[in-house]
Amino acid sequence: MTSNPSISDEQEKKALMIAGIAVLFFLATIVFREGLYFVAEANQYLSLHTILEFLSVTVSLSIAIQGWMIFPQHLSRYRLWYSVVFLIVGIIDLLHTLSYKGMPGLIVVESSPQKATWFWVAARLTQACMLFFIIFFPDRQVQSRQKKTMFIFSVLYVLVISYIIIRYEQKLPILVVDGKGTTNLKNFLEYIIILFYASTAYMLLCSYKKQPKKAHLDLILAFVFLILSEFLFTLYKNVYDLQNFLGHLYKGISYIYFMKGIYIATIKEPYDAQKKAEEELKKREKYLKTITSSLGEGVIVLDKDKKITFINQEAERLLGYQKNELLGKALFQKIHCGSEHQCDSLRECPLCQTAELKKAYRVEEDFFVRKDGTLLPIAYVSTPMIDDNGEVIGSVIVFRDITERKKYDEKIKYQAYHDALTDLPNRRYLIEKLKNELKKAEEHNSRIAILYLDLDNFKNINDSFGHVMGDLLLKNVAQRLTMIHPDCFIARLGGDEFAVLLSGNDFNIEEIACKTIQSLNQPIKLENKEVFITTSVGISVYPKDGDDEMTLIRHADMAMYDAKKKGKNQFSFYTAELEQQKIRKSKIEQLLRTAIERKEVSLCYQPIIDTVSKRIIGLEALARWNHPEIGDIPANEFIAVAEENGQIVSLGKHILKTALQHLKQLHEIGFDYLYVSVNLSLRQLRHHEFTALISQLLQKNKLQASHLEIEITEHIALSDEKCVIHNIQELKDIGVRIAIDDFGVGYSSIGYLRTFSVDTLKIDKSFIFDVATNPNTAQLTSALITFAHNLNLQVVAEGVESAEQLCFLEQHHCNKIQGYLFSPPVSFEQLVSLLHSSPSRC
Repeated sequence: MTSNPSISDEQEKKALMIAGIAVLFFLATIVFREGLYFVAEANQYLSLHTILEFLSVTVSLSIAIQGWMIFPQHLSRYRLWYSVVFLIVGIIDLLHTLSYKGMPGLIVVESSPQKATWFWVAARLTQACMLFFIIFFPDRQVQSRQKKTMFIFSVLYVLVISYIIIRYEQKLPILVVDGKGTTNLKNFLEYIIILFYASTAYMLLCSYKKQPKKAHLDLILAFVFLILSEFLFTLYKNVYDLQNFLGHLYKGISYIYFMKGIYIATIKEPYDAQKKAEEELKKREKYLKTITSSLGEGVIVLDKDKKITFINQEAERLLGYQKNELLGKALFQKIHCGSEHQCDSLRECPLCQTAELKKAYRVEEDFFVRKDGTLLPIAYVSTPMIDDNGEVIGSVIVFRDITERKKYDEKIKYQAYHDALTDLPNRRYLIEKLKNELKKAEEHNSRIAILYLDLDNFKNINDSFGHVMGDLLLKNVAQRLTMIHPDCFIARLGGDEFAVLLSGNDFNIEEIACKTIQSLNQPIKLENKEVFITTSVGISVYPKDGDDEMTLIRHADMAMYDAKKKGKNQFSFYTAELEQQKIRKSKIEQLLRTAIERKEVSLCYQPIIDTVSKRIIGLEALARWNHPEIGDIPANEFIAVAEENGQIVSLGKHILKTALQHLKQLHEIGFDYLYVSVNLSLRQLRHHEFTALISQLLQKNKLQASHLEIEITEHIALSDEKCVIHNIQELKDIGVRIAIDDFGVGYSSIGYLRTFSVDTLKIDKSFIFDVATNPNTAQLTSALITFAHNLNLQVVAEGVESAEQLCFLEQHHCNKIQGYLFSPPVSFEQLVSLLHSSPSRC
């Protein structure tokens, strides 16, 4: 049996004890039947019988009235039929009592044992059958209008039974013989009644085992007494004897238990359940108040009319109101403003849609109005309250103050849109600002210009003074730009790049650009040191140079690089040619990746001539690229691209490898006195395996190191990178010759000649071009040749194109010459033919 806190073991024991006593008393009555037999005086027994029956009738009608009154509130089939059964039984028992032997009868009908017994059997059969079927079928809800129908049924049932017994009394079978007892038919009917009672009691017992209830125990006891009562009514011989009396007594007791059980089931248990629910509700309300009071969030409960019915302490604190100032007030009239800018309609507000759509809403940002009129930024969850019928009875709003979160969000947003070092707007902010300005410019038909600034040689500042000083310089540049352009939007794009955004129609771009460059040309004092900086500026203008933010920024960037190419410290406007150059450069960069593998990059050679013997003694290897799609690509163009993207290392390796292979072939056919000169880039010399590569290629082609001359520019020579100096020195140590290319053009300092052991100086063709016509150039060239000879260096003059130039160089004892006067750069096959046909071949 399952345990239930509402049913104690003591109650079960008490029920068993009562049933046991009743059974024992019943058994004692049977065992000592003869000894206990007595016949009471008729008038005395009649009084007892009448009292006991009226007790039963009273209890029956009380049960009926009780159920009838409760039924409208508890629409249960059980309760309705209990009322019907006991109403019928009560009336029939009343007719049985009035028609009992010795009673005055039914006014128009005299009393008789036969009539009284049939009323008795009719009442008992009705009671037994109906109670059985009530318990047999499950309980369910019924309509309240059935109450009237069942009452009419009860009255009609009683009338039909009464009419049959009264009208056909003499024709009905005899049930009791006075002085002899009950007939077999009477006993048979009693046993049927007992069977129904026992079956019903068994069903109640099964229900009790599944779900123990106090009412079930009382009903089971009622059926036990009824069963014993019916057994007793099969044993009496005289209507005035003890068995008959006890039968009526047991029946009365059973009715009392019926009344108690039905009372418990229909009134006490629901009342106790309601009381317990109320207590539980109060406990939960107290518990809820404790929880809501301790919450760090405000709680507001609204009814279906959006009026406030509850508010917790945190909500009072956040809003600045006392509870009594808000209870019963409409939320939208008192504290809710819809949003910072008001909803277009209250129907659009999630707080309204919660009730209308029966849907919970989570809003991350909204506003309530405090008592002092200030706005309280909040995030809230609004949840509908729905009853059992699916109707919305209100809603619950749980909200929290998001003031700190908004401050944090604003701080994060500021950091996301500003540069940490200079506190200027960053690239992201510039893009959004420019996007908005473009919309305004389109509406007002105005101009927009972007000045894209890049500090010249800023890397030298970092390398010379350190990154701390570099950061200080960037801060000063930002401050200076803000001072000279107080009304402009200025941003730091990253590194040493800045942007100035101009909008409107009343600005002079050239004037602003010049002012910017001149301002940054002024010395900047950093920790008692004066630092000089210049800047290159690229300019793009809306709508001429683009109609979207990214295009304008990109075009200004391209113009800035053009300003750097032109010599830096100046400004340059974007032009369509710059776009074409960039496209071509990008295409060359892509094609160059596969050009070496496809053997599109080839070598040609320009002979180096001995000035005295006029014979070819050396070769300068020059790269050439003929692409099948875009044709010949100038060397200075693709070499520059290779320098920028790092492909110069693989390209230089290809040039060296090819040049030495060709030189080996020339040596093998008899020109073993020739050497080859190859230009190197700074990137190649930075490579840690470069010297090993040179040695490997020389060994592979069985060439002496002196047959290879490496040409480096003055820019490379001035480099103070340890790896570059180390690699050049290693090349010199293994016997490779070193030449300074384009000597005298790039830098005025010649101190690097102390660092490197150089073999050759190559005088740039810009000196040779007008050496025969310009006295100043002639004197300078003469001084360069003398200077080199004093250092025991070989001198090679580039770009010799006339006999006058050759005569000058011969007079001043220039060692070697090369130029179109003797031969332009030629392919390897042409070079072989040229060598074979040369009159000065050794």
